[in-house]
Amino acid sequence: MIINNNIQAVAGAYATNNKKIKTAVKDESPDTSINKDEVLLSTQAQSFSQILQKAKSMPEIRQDKVDTYSAQIGAGSYQIDPTGLADKILNMRF
Repeated sequence: MIINNNIQAVAGAYATNNKKIKTAVKDESPDTSINKDEVLLSTQAQSFSQILQKAKSMPEIRQDKVDTYSAQIGAGSYQIDPTGLADKILNMRF
């Protein structure tokens, strides 16, 4: 292994390069005309947002439907149309 006694030259080159970097950073002045981010929503997106908020505010369980079907099942009068149910299942699109 050869050791060169030019450590001072290497350190000097590093110091010179480091000063150039610091000078370059200082020369960059902050831009006072910075554009702020903004979001513009289309009318469709605004409409969707309103519908979504209405859907979120609705109750998760429609108690009137639950009560109606519970009463029909309890009375034994709840009837399922097998053909209609099969059609709905076959026509579902995922």
